[in-house]
Amino acid sequence: MQENLSRFDTLKLATQYWHGDETTTKLIVVLFILALIIFFIAGFYMQKRMRERNLKRYFVTFAKEKELTDEEIKILWDYSHKMERDPILVLEFKAPFEKVIDIYIKENPNADENIIKDMRRKLDFEVLSPHVPLVTTKDIEIFQNGRMIFANNKSINVALYDKDEKFMYWVAIDNDVPADVHPGEYVKIVFIRNEDGIYTIEVPIAEILRDNGKTLIKLPHTFDLHRVQRRESPRVKVNKPAKMIIEETPIDVTIIDISTGGAKICTNDKNDVLKKIKYGEEAILEFKLDNRFYSLKAKVLEIDRRPKSTCLRFLFDGVPEDIKDELLEFVQKEQLKLAHIKRKQ
Repeated sequence: MQENLSRFDTLKLATQYWHGDETTTKLIVVLFILALIIFFIAGFYMQKRMRERNLKRYFVTFAKEKELTDEEIKILWDYSHKMERDPILVLEFKAPFEKVIDIYIKENPNADENIIKDMRRKLDFEVLSPHVPLVTTKDIEIFQNGRMIFANNKSINVALYDKDEKFMYWVAIDNDVPADVHPGEYVKIVFIRNEDGIYTIEVPIAEILRDNGKTLIKLPHTFDLHRVQRRESPRVKVNKPAKMIIEETPIDVTIIDISTGGAKICTNDKNDVLKKIKYGEEAILEFKLDNRFYSLKAKVLEIDRRPKSTCLRFLFDGVPEDIKDELLEFVQKEQLKLAHIKRKQ
C-alpha cells in the first residue's frame, strides 16, 4: 500500500471496508468535506483576526507616540475602518486624515471641534506650507482674498472671514451681494495662493448672514478644489548625492529635483533630528553640480515622512544672483538633455 495517502484517499480506502448502507457512507463523506471547509474557513478567519490585532497594536503604539488620547485613537481607528482606509496612513498623511474626519463630523453633528483641532496639532496637520497644495477648503487661510462669481455671472471681491469644521464664512468686501442671490444657489470662488497656484471651488450657498454691518456668505466645505499650478522658476528632476546640515547635524541625502528657488531631497537616514523638523526650519544644503560645489542656506517648506524615508522640500534663502544664474544654466542644460532623449525615443 502506498505511503502518505491523502485525506481523500484515506477516506476512500476506509469506505471500502465500511459495511454500512450507502446513505450512511455518503453522509460520512459529506460530513468529512464540511469539516475540511470549516477548518479552512476558521483558519482564514483566525489569520485575519491576528493581522487585525497586530495592526491595531501598531496603530495604538504609533498614535500614543503622537500623544493622541484614547478617545482620539478610537475615533481615527473606527472611522478609518468605516471608510476602508489604512489607519496608519491616516496618522501619517493629511489627505486621508481629513477625509476620515469629514465622515466623523457628518455622522456626529455635535462633535467637539476642539478634539479635532487637537488631533491636527498633534499630527502636524495644522500648519501648511504655502507651497503645499490644499487638500480641503478647511485649509484655506483666514483673510484669503478671492473673487466670488454668482449664477447670474455677477462677481464680487470676498475674503475668508471665519471657518469651522462644517462651514466657511466669506465676507463681501464691499457689501455688494446681488439682491437676487439666494441660499441653495451655486457660487464659484477663485483665489490665488502666490507660492502655490490658482484655485477654483464651486459650492452651494448655505446661508447669507448680516453681522455688524458685514455681509457673510456661509458655504459648506469641500474636497473638490480645482488647482492650476504656478511656478516662477523651471525645475528639473535629478539624482544627486548631497549633505543636509540641520541643527548642526550632517545627514546624507539625495536631491530629487532642483530649481533656482529650491530643491527637494530624500533620505533613508533614521536620525532623530528628522523626526523633529518643522516647517520654516533653516538648514544648509551642500552639493555639487557640474563639478561646482555649492553650500546654500535653505528653509523647510514641505515635509513628507514615510515609513522608510523622509522627503523635504527646501526654499533657498538669500542666494546671490550669480549663483541663481548658475543654477538656472544647469536646469536648462538638463531640460535640453531630457528633450533630446525624448526626441530619440
